[in-house]
Amino acid sequence: MRRNVWIGILGTALILSLAWGFTEYRQAEQLEKVSINQYQRSLRDFASHLDQLETDLAKGRVAAASSQRVLYLSQAGSISESAVKDLAQLPAEESGLSYISEFLNRTGDLTRSLAYQISVGHTPTAEDDKNLTDVHERLLAVNQKVQDLVQRVDTEGLAWLDNQSLWNRMVGFWRTGTAEAAAESADGPASSVRSGLDQLNASLQKLPPFSYVGEYESRSVKEPLGLPRDEVDKETALKAAKDFLSKVGYPESNPEFSGVSQGALGVYIFKQNDLFMTVSKRGGKVLIYRDQREFNERTMSAEQAKEKVAQTLKALEWNLVLTSTEDFGGYLQLEYVWEESGTRYYPDKLRVTVALDNGQIIGYDSTPYYAYHQKRNFTKKLTMEQARAKLRQGFQIKETRTAVIPVMGNKEVMAYEFRGVYQDEEYLVYINAETGIEERIQRIIKTPRGEYLQ
Repeated sequence: MRRNVWIGILGTALILSLAWGFTEYRQAEQLEKVSINQYQRSLRDFASHLDQLETDLAKGRVAAASSQRVLYLSQAGSISESAVKDLAQLPAEESGLSYISEFLNRTGDLTRSLAYQISVGHTPTAEDDKNLTDVHERLLAVNQKVQDLVQRVDTEGLAWLDNQSLWNRMVGFWRTGTAEAAAESADGPASSVRSGLDQLNASLQKLPPFSYVGEYESRSVKEPLGLPRDEVDKETALKAAKDFLSKVGYPESNPEFSGVSQGALGVYIFKQNDLFMTVSKRGGKVLIYRDQREFNERTMSAEQAKEKVAQTLKALEWNLVLTSTEDFGGYLQLEYVWEESGTRYYPDKLRVTVALDNGQIIGYDSTPYYAYHQKRNFTKKLTMEQARAKLRQGFQIKETRTAVIPVMGNKEVMAYEFRGVYQDEEYLVYINAETGIEERIQRIIKTPRGEYLQ
Protein backbone atom coordinates (compact mmCIF):
# COMPACT_ATOMS: atom_id res chain seq x y z
CA MET A 1 0.00 0.00 0.00
CA ARG A 2 2.75 2.41 1.06
CA ARG A 3 4.68 1.53 -2.08
CA ASN A 4 1.70 2.45 -4.27
CA VAL A 5 1.38 5.78 -2.47
CA TRP A 6 5.03 6.61 -3.14
CA ILE A 7 4.68 5.59 -6.77
CA GLY A 8 1.68 7.89 -7.07
CA ILE A 9 3.55 10.79 -5.45
CA LEU A 10 6.57 10.30 -7.70
CA GLY A 11 4.35 10.01 -10.76
CA THR A 12 2.54 13.23 -9.88
CA ALA A 13 5.89 14.99 -9.28
CA LEU A 14 7.18 13.75 -12.62
CA ILE A 15 4.08 15.00 -14.45
CA LEU A 16 4.30 18.41 -12.71
CA SER A 17 8.02 18.76 -13.52
CA LEU A 18 7.40 17.84 -17.14
CA ALA A 19 4.57 20.37 -17.33
CA TRP A 20 6.78 23.04 -15.76
CA GLY A 21 9.63 22.22 -18.12
CA PHE A 22 7.33 22.35 -21.13
CA THR A 23 5.94 25.72 -20.00
CA GLU A 24 9.46 27.11 -19.55
CA TYR A 25 10.44 25.76 -22.96
CA ARG A 26 7.43 27.37 -24.63
CA GLN A 27 8.17 30.68 -22.91
CA ALA A 28 11.79 30.51 -24.02
CA GLU A 29 10.70 29.62 -27.53
CA GLN A 30 8.27 32.55 -27.60
CA LEU A 31 10.93 34.94 -26.28
CA GLU A 32 13.32 33.72 -28.95
CA LYS A 33 10.69 34.40 -31.63
CA VAL A 34 10.22 37.94 -30.27
CA SER A 35 13.99 38.51 -30.41
CA ILE A 36 14.19 37.18 -33.96
CA ASN A 37 11.35 39.46 -35.07
CA GLN A 38 13.12 42.42 -33.50
CA TYR A 39 16.35 41.53 -35.32
CA GLN A 40 14.45 41.14 -38.58
CA ARG A 41 13.01 44.64 -38.27
CA SER A 42 16.33 46.16 -37.21
CA LEU A 43 18.27 44.49 -40.04
CA ARG A 44 15.78 45.60 -42.67
CA ASP A 45 15.68 49.13 -41.27
CA PHE A 46 19.48 49.15 -41.20
CA ALA A 47 19.68 47.97 -44.81
CA SER A 48 17.07 50.52 -45.92
CA HIS A 49 18.87 53.39 -44.19
CA LEU A 50 22.23 52.33 -45.64
CA ASP A 51 20.74 52.25 -49.13
CA GLN A 52 19.26 55.72 -48.70
CA LEU A 53 22.50 57.02 -47.17
CA GLU A 54 24.50 55.79 -50.15
CA THR A 55 21.97 57.37 -52.55
CA ASP A 56 22.09 60.75 -50.79
CA LEU A 57 25.89 60.69 -50.77
CA ALA A 58 25.94 59.97 -54.49
CA LYS A 59 23.51 62.84 -55.17
CA GLY A 60 25.51 65.15 -52.90
CA ARG A 61 28.65 64.41 -54.90
CA VAL A 62 27.09 65.10 -58.30
CA ALA A 63 24.98 68.15 -57.34
CA ALA A 64 26.29 71.46 -58.68
CA ALA A 65 23.89 73.88 -56.96
CA SER A 66 24.77 74.73 -53.36
CA SER A 67 21.17 74.34 -52.24
CA GLN A 68 21.03 70.80 -53.63
CA ARG A 69 24.33 69.80 -52.05
CA VAL A 70 23.19 71.12 -48.67
CA LEU A 71 19.91 69.20 -49.02
CA TYR A 72 21.43 65.82 -49.81
CA LEU A 73 24.39 66.09 -47.44
CA SER A 74 22.10 67.14 -44.59
CA GLN A 75 19.80 64.19 -45.30
CA ALA A 76 22.81 61.88 -45.27
CA GLY A 77 23.82 63.18 -41.85
CA SER A 78 20.37 62.49 -40.42
CA ILE A 79 20.06 59.04 -41.99
CA SER A 80 23.49 57.98 -40.67
CA GLU A 81 22.18 58.53 -37.12
CA SER A 82 19.20 56.27 -37.82
CA ALA A 83 21.50 53.58 -39.23
CA VAL A 84 23.64 53.66 -36.07
CA LYS A 85 20.54 53.16 -33.91
CA ASP A 86 19.44 50.21 -36.09
CA LEU A 87 22.91 48.68 -35.81
CA ALA A 88 22.78 48.84 -32.01
CA GLN A 89 19.76 46.50 -32.06
CA LEU A 90 21.53 43.72 -34.01
CA PRO A 91 23.33 40.76 -32.38
CA ALA A 92 26.95 41.63 -31.65
CA GLU A 93 29.74 40.55 -29.36
CA GLU A 94 30.64 42.27 -26.08
CA SER A 95 32.65 45.05 -27.69
CA GLY A 96 30.00 45.57 -30.35
CA LEU A 97 30.41 46.44 -34.01
CA SER A 98 32.59 49.39 -33.14
CA TYR A 99 34.23 50.00 -36.53
CA ILE A 100 30.93 49.95 -38.43
CA SER A 101 29.40 52.31 -35.86
CA GLU A 102 32.41 54.62 -35.93
CA PHE A 103 32.41 54.66 -39.73
CA LEU A 104 28.74 55.62 -39.85
CA ASN A 105 29.20 58.27 -37.16
CA ARG A 106 32.10 59.80 -39.06
CA THR A 107 30.20 59.61 -42.33
CA GLY A 108 27.27 61.49 -40.82
CA ASP A 109 29.51 64.08 -39.23
CA LEU A 110 31.45 64.65 -42.44
CA THR A 111 28.26 65.24 -44.42
CA ARG A 112 26.78 67.54 -41.74
CA SER A 113 30.05 69.48 -41.58
CA LEU A 114 30.18 69.95 -45.36
CA ALA A 115 26.49 70.91 -45.48
CA TYR A 116 27.05 73.57 -42.85
CA GLN A 117 30.15 74.99 -44.55
CA ILE A 118 28.38 75.18 -47.91
CA SER A 119 25.33 76.82 -46.30
CA VAL A 120 27.46 79.68 -44.96
CA GLY A 121 29.21 80.27 -48.29
CA HIS A 122 32.23 78.00 -48.11
CA THR A 123 33.27 76.35 -51.37
CA PRO A 124 34.34 72.71 -50.87
CA THR A 125 38.04 72.15 -51.50
CA ALA A 126 39.64 69.34 -53.47
CA GLU A 127 40.39 67.66 -50.13
CA ASP A 128 36.70 67.87 -49.17
CA ASP A 129 35.70 66.23 -52.45
CA LYS A 130 38.34 63.54 -51.99
CA ASN A 131 37.10 62.74 -48.49
CA LEU A 132 33.52 62.52 -49.73
CA THR A 133 34.58 60.21 -52.56
CA ASP A 134 36.54 57.96 -50.19
CA VAL A 135 33.60 57.70 -47.80
CA HIS A 136 31.16 56.98 -50.62
CA GLU A 137 33.34 54.18 -52.00
CA ARG A 138 33.59 52.56 -48.57
CA LEU A 139 29.87 52.94 -48.04
CA LEU A 140 29.18 51.19 -51.34
CA ALA A 141 31.03 48.11 -50.07
CA VAL A 142 29.31 48.23 -46.66
CA ASN A 143 25.88 48.60 -48.25
CA GLN A 144 26.49 45.71 -50.66
CA LYS A 145 27.55 43.41 -47.81
CA VAL A 146 24.47 44.23 -45.74
CA GLN A 147 22.09 43.90 -48.71
CA ASP A 148 23.62 40.46 -49.42
CA LEU A 149 22.97 39.41 -45.81
CA VAL A 150 19.32 40.49 -46.08
CA GLN A 151 18.94 38.55 -49.33
CA ARG A 152 20.47 35.43 -47.76
CA VAL A 153 18.11 35.72 -44.78
CA ASP A 154 15.19 35.80 -47.23
CA THR A 155 16.34 33.13 -49.67
CA GLU A 156 18.48 30.77 -47.55
CA GLY A 157 17.09 31.31 -44.05
CA LEU A 158 20.54 32.45 -42.90
CA ALA A 159 20.82 31.99 -39.11
CA TRP A 160 21.31 34.96 -36.81
CA LEU A 161 23.99 33.26 -34.70
CA ASP A 162 26.38 30.38 -35.12
CA ASN A 163 25.33 27.14 -33.40
CA GLN A 164 23.77 28.71 -30.33
CA SER A 165 20.28 29.47 -29.13
CA LEU A 166 19.16 33.05 -28.99
CA TRP A 167 17.69 32.21 -25.58
CA ASN A 168 21.22 32.30 -24.12
CA ARG A 169 22.16 35.64 -25.67
CA MET A 170 19.56 38.28 -25.05
CA VAL A 171 18.71 41.75 -26.40
CA GLY A 172 22.12 43.06 -27.37
CA PHE A 173 24.27 41.80 -24.48
CA TRP A 174 26.41 38.91 -25.71
CA ARG A 175 28.91 36.68 -24.00
CA THR A 176 31.00 35.15 -26.73
CA GLY A 177 34.02 36.62 -28.42
CA THR A 178 34.81 36.74 -32.10
CA ALA A 179 35.83 33.11 -32.55
CA GLU A 180 33.29 32.56 -35.30
CA ALA A 181 34.48 35.53 -37.31
CA ALA A 182 38.11 34.68 -36.76
CA ALA A 183 37.54 31.14 -37.97
CA GLU A 184 36.17 32.33 -41.29
CA SER A 185 37.92 34.04 -44.12
CA ALA A 186 37.06 37.71 -44.46
CA ASP A 187 36.24 36.97 -48.09
CA GLY A 188 34.32 33.74 -47.48
CA PRO A 189 30.55 33.42 -47.16
CA ALA A 190 29.25 34.18 -43.68
CA SER A 191 27.63 31.31 -41.79
CA SER A 192 25.29 33.66 -39.90
CA VAL A 193 24.18 37.29 -39.81
CA ARG A 194 26.34 37.78 -36.72
CA SER A 195 29.48 36.43 -38.38
CA GLY A 196 28.73 38.44 -41.53
CA LEU A 197 28.61 41.64 -39.49
CA ASP A 198 31.79 40.59 -37.68
CA GLN A 199 33.52 40.14 -41.05
CA LEU A 200 32.34 43.57 -42.17
CA ASN A 201 33.55 45.10 -38.90
CA ALA A 202 36.97 43.46 -39.31
CA SER A 203 37.29 44.61 -42.93
CA LEU A 204 36.67 48.25 -41.94
CA GLN A 205 39.29 47.96 -39.22
CA LYS A 206 41.94 47.24 -41.86
CA LEU A 207 41.20 50.37 -43.92
CA PRO A 208 43.29 53.52 -43.43
CA PRO A 209 41.47 56.32 -41.59
CA PHE A 210 40.20 59.43 -43.32
CA SER A 211 40.44 62.83 -41.66
CA TYR A 212 38.33 65.97 -41.80
CA VAL A 213 37.23 68.88 -39.64
CA GLY A 214 33.83 68.08 -38.19
CA GLU A 215 31.96 67.80 -34.91
CA TYR A 216 32.69 64.09 -34.35
CA GLU A 217 36.36 64.53 -35.15
CA SER A 218 36.76 67.85 -33.39
CA ARG A 219 35.16 66.67 -30.15
CA SER A 220 38.35 64.85 -29.29
CA VAL A 221 40.88 65.97 -26.72
CA LYS A 222 44.57 65.18 -26.38
CA GLU A 223 44.00 64.15 -22.79
CA PRO A 224 40.92 63.82 -20.55
CA LEU A 225 40.14 67.23 -19.07
CA GLY A 226 38.03 66.00 -16.18
CA LEU A 227 40.27 63.34 -14.64
CA PRO A 228 42.66 63.95 -11.73
CA ARG A 229 46.34 64.14 -12.66
CA ASP A 230 47.60 61.45 -10.27
CA GLU A 231 47.65 57.84 -11.44
CA VAL A 232 46.39 54.98 -9.28
CA ASP A 233 47.75 51.44 -9.05
CA LYS A 234 45.86 48.26 -9.87
CA GLU A 235 44.84 47.61 -6.25
CA THR A 236 43.33 51.08 -5.88
CA ALA A 237 41.47 50.64 -9.18
CA LEU A 238 40.14 47.26 -7.98
CA LYS A 239 38.87 48.89 -4.79
CA ALA A 240 37.06 51.54 -6.88
CA ALA A 241 35.53 48.78 -9.05
CA LYS A 242 34.25 46.87 -5.99
CA ASP A 243 32.81 50.04 -4.45
CA PHE A 244 30.99 50.84 -7.70
CA LEU A 245 29.58 47.30 -8.01
CA SER A 246 28.39 47.38 -4.42
CA LYS A 247 26.41 50.56 -5.08
CA VAL A 248 24.79 49.25 -8.29
CA GLY A 249 23.58 46.06 -6.61
CA TYR A 250 26.49 43.61 -6.28
CA PRO A 251 27.80 43.97 -2.69
CA GLU A 252 29.62 40.61 -2.72
CA SER A 253 31.38 41.16 -6.04
CA ASN A 254 34.91 39.95 -6.69
CA PRO A 255 35.98 41.23 -10.14
CA GLU A 256 39.21 39.92 -11.61
CA PHE A 257 41.88 41.98 -13.36
CA SER A 258 41.72 41.33 -17.12
CA GLY A 259 44.20 43.77 -18.66
CA VAL A 260 45.28 47.35 -19.07
CA SER A 261 45.13 49.86 -21.92
CA GLN A 262 47.60 52.65 -22.49
CA GLY A 263 47.21 56.12 -23.95
CA ALA A 264 45.72 59.39 -22.73
CA LEU A 265 42.63 57.57 -21.42
CA GLY A 266 44.42 54.50 -20.10
CA VAL A 267 42.30 52.09 -18.05
CA TYR A 268 42.42 48.96 -15.94
CA ILE A 269 39.99 46.31 -17.18
CA PHE A 270 38.04 44.07 -14.80
CA LYS A 271 35.60 41.21 -15.42
CA GLN A 272 33.36 38.95 -13.36
CA ASN A 273 31.03 36.51 -15.11
CA ASP A 274 28.62 38.79 -17.01
CA LEU A 275 30.16 42.01 -15.64
CA PHE A 276 32.70 44.09 -17.57
CA MET A 277 34.16 47.43 -16.48
CA THR A 278 37.08 49.80 -16.96
CA VAL A 279 38.65 52.07 -14.33
CA SER A 280 40.81 55.03 -15.36
CA LYS A 281 44.49 54.94 -14.47
CA ARG A 282 44.25 58.65 -13.75
CA GLY A 283 42.13 59.19 -10.68
CA GLY A 284 40.64 55.68 -10.49
CA LYS A 285 37.23 56.59 -11.97
CA VAL A 286 34.85 53.98 -13.42
CA LEU A 287 34.46 54.90 -17.10
CA ILE A 288 32.63 51.94 -18.65
CA TYR A 289 30.41 49.35 -16.99
CA ARG A 290 28.35 46.60 -18.65
CA ASP A 291 26.17 44.01 -16.94
CA GLN A 292 25.49 41.48 -19.68
CA ARG A 293 23.00 39.37 -17.78
CA GLU A 294 19.78 38.12 -19.31
CA PHE A 295 16.64 40.21 -18.83
CA ASN A 296 13.59 39.01 -16.94
CA GLU A 297 10.01 40.19 -17.36
CA ARG A 298 9.48 43.94 -17.04
CA THR A 299 8.10 44.86 -13.61
CA MET A 300 8.83 48.60 -13.36
CA SER A 301 7.50 51.71 -15.01
CA ALA A 302 9.92 54.17 -16.60
CA GLU A 303 9.36 56.63 -13.75
CA GLN A 304 10.05 53.99 -11.09
CA ALA A 305 13.26 52.96 -12.85
CA LYS A 306 14.44 56.56 -13.22
CA GLU A 307 13.83 57.16 -9.52
CA LYS A 308 15.90 54.11 -8.62
CA VAL A 309 18.69 55.24 -10.94
CA ALA A 310 18.61 58.67 -9.29
CA GLN A 311 19.18 57.02 -5.91
CA THR A 312 22.05 54.94 -7.27
CA LEU A 313 23.71 57.95 -8.91
CA LYS A 314 23.41 59.86 -5.65
CA ALA A 315 25.21 57.01 -3.89
CA LEU A 316 27.88 57.23 -6.60
CA GLU A 317 28.18 60.97 -5.81
CA TRP A 318 26.79 62.21 -9.13
CA ASN A 319 24.73 65.39 -9.21
CA LEU A 320 23.56 65.70 -12.80
CA VAL A 321 20.40 66.64 -14.73
CA LEU A 322 18.45 64.05 -16.74
CA THR A 323 18.02 65.34 -20.31
CA SER A 324 17.01 62.31 -22.39
CA THR A 325 15.03 59.08 -21.92
CA GLU A 326 14.51 56.28 -24.47
CA ASP A 327 12.34 53.28 -23.62
CA PHE A 328 13.32 50.04 -25.41
CA GLY A 329 10.80 47.81 -23.65
CA GLY A 330 13.16 45.80 -21.46
CA TYR A 331 15.41 48.69 -20.55
CA LEU A 332 15.79 52.48 -20.61
CA GLN A 333 18.65 54.52 -22.01
CA LEU A 334 19.18 57.73 -20.04
CA GLU A 335 21.47 60.71 -20.57
CA TYR A 336 22.52 63.16 -17.87
CA VAL A 337 24.55 66.39 -18.14
CA TRP A 338 26.36 68.69 -15.75
CA GLU A 339 24.49 71.81 -14.66
CA GLU A 340 25.93 74.68 -12.66
CA SER A 341 24.28 77.99 -11.75
CA GLY A 342 21.45 77.29 -14.19
CA THR A 343 23.74 76.60 -17.16
CA ARG A 344 23.76 73.16 -18.75
CA TYR A 345 27.07 71.84 -20.05
CA TYR A 346 26.03 69.39 -22.76
CA PRO A 347 29.54 68.05 -23.55
CA ASP A 348 29.84 66.83 -19.92
CA LYS A 349 27.55 63.84 -20.37
CA LEU A 350 26.86 60.58 -18.51
CA ARG A 351 25.02 57.73 -20.28
CA VAL A 352 23.15 55.11 -18.24
CA THR A 353 21.17 51.98 -19.19
CA VAL A 354 18.73 50.60 -16.62
CA ALA A 355 16.92 47.25 -16.71
CA LEU A 356 13.17 47.36 -16.17
CA ASP A 357 12.97 43.99 -14.41
CA ASN A 358 14.57 45.32 -11.20
CA GLY A 359 15.82 48.87 -11.84
CA GLN A 360 19.51 47.94 -11.78
CA ILE A 361 22.01 49.90 -13.83
CA ILE A 362 23.28 47.53 -16.52
CA GLY A 363 25.16 50.06 -18.66
CA TYR A 364 27.22 53.10 -17.67
CA ASP A 365 29.50 55.36 -19.69
CA SER A 366 31.11 58.39 -18.01
CA THR A 367 33.78 58.80 -20.72
CA PRO A 368 32.28 61.99 -22.25
CA TYR A 369 32.03 63.64 -18.83
CA TYR A 370 35.64 62.95 -17.86
CA ALA A 371 36.90 63.76 -21.35
CA TYR A 372 35.42 67.28 -21.48
CA HIS A 373 34.61 68.42 -17.94
CA GLN A 374 36.61 71.51 -17.04
CA LYS A 375 36.31 75.03 -15.70
CA ARG A 376 35.08 77.30 -18.51
CA ASN A 377 35.18 81.06 -18.87
CA PHE A 378 32.69 82.51 -21.33
CA THR A 379 31.69 86.09 -22.00
CA LYS A 380 28.03 86.92 -22.60
CA LYS A 381 27.60 90.05 -24.69
CA LEU A 382 23.90 89.56 -25.37
CA THR A 383 21.11 89.54 -22.83
CA MET A 384 18.39 86.93 -22.91
CA GLU A 385 16.00 89.51 -24.36
CA GLN A 386 18.44 90.46 -27.14
CA ALA A 387 18.85 86.79 -28.04
CA ARG A 388 15.10 86.28 -27.94
CA ALA A 389 14.68 89.07 -30.53
CA LYS A 390 16.69 86.99 -33.04
CA LEU A 391 14.17 84.14 -33.06
CA ARG A 392 11.78 83.71 -35.94
CA GLN A 393 8.53 85.60 -35.56
CA GLY A 394 5.80 83.28 -34.37
CA PHE A 395 8.14 81.03 -32.36
CA GLN A 396 6.32 80.43 -29.06
CA ILE A 397 8.83 80.04 -26.24
CA LYS A 398 8.12 77.44 -23.55
CA GLU A 399 11.46 77.28 -21.73
CA THR A 400 14.77 79.19 -21.69
CA ARG A 401 18.23 78.68 -20.18
CA THR A 402 21.92 79.19 -20.90
CA ALA A 403 23.86 76.21 -22.19
CA VAL A 404 27.34 75.29 -23.36
CA ILE A 405 27.29 73.33 -26.62
CA PRO A 406 30.00 71.92 -28.92
CA VAL A 407 30.46 73.49 -32.35
CA MET A 408 32.68 72.75 -35.31
CA GLY A 409 36.36 73.56 -35.16
CA ASN A 410 37.01 71.85 -31.80
CA LYS A 411 35.22 74.60 -29.90
CA GLU A 412 32.50 75.12 -27.37
CA VAL A 413 30.27 78.18 -27.10
CA MET A 414 27.83 79.50 -24.56
CA ALA A 415 24.37 79.94 -26.03
CA TYR A 416 20.85 80.81 -25.03
CA GLU A 417 18.68 77.71 -25.36
CA PHE A 418 15.08 78.37 -26.37
CA ARG A 419 12.62 75.50 -26.30
CA GLY A 420 9.41 76.37 -28.06
CA VAL A 421 6.77 75.64 -30.67
CA TYR A 422 6.51 76.78 -34.27
CA GLN A 423 3.54 75.70 -36.40
CA ASP A 424 2.60 72.88 -34.00
CA GLU A 425 6.12 71.40 -33.89
CA GLU A 426 8.55 71.69 -31.01
CA TYR A 427 12.17 72.84 -31.40
CA LEU A 428 15.33 73.74 -29.51
CA VAL A 429 17.03 76.85 -30.88
CA TYR A 430 20.49 77.95 -29.73
CA ILE A 431 21.60 81.60 -30.09
CA ASN A 432 25.30 82.34 -29.46
CA ALA A 433 25.46 84.46 -26.27
CA GLU A 434 28.48 86.41 -27.57
CA THR A 435 27.89 86.86 -31.31
CA GLY A 436 24.12 86.42 -31.65
CA ILE A 437 24.56 83.78 -34.37
CA GLU A 438 21.91 81.08 -34.60
CA GLU A 439 24.26 78.19 -33.83
CA ARG A 440 21.91 75.21 -33.97
CA ILE A 441 18.29 74.14 -34.38
CA GLN A 442 17.02 70.77 -33.24
CA ARG A 443 13.52 69.42 -33.79
CA ILE A 444 11.96 67.50 -30.90
CA ILE A 445 10.26 64.29 -32.03
CA LYS A 446 7.90 62.74 -29.48
CA THR A 447 7.22 58.99 -29.67
CA PRO A 448 6.01 56.31 -27.21
CA ARG A 449 9.70 55.48 -26.61
CA GLY A 450 10.58 59.03 -25.62
CA GLU A 451 11.70 62.32 -27.07
CA TYR A 452 14.23 62.42 -29.91
CA LEU A 453 16.26 65.31 -31.26
CA GLN A 454 16.51 65.56 -35.02
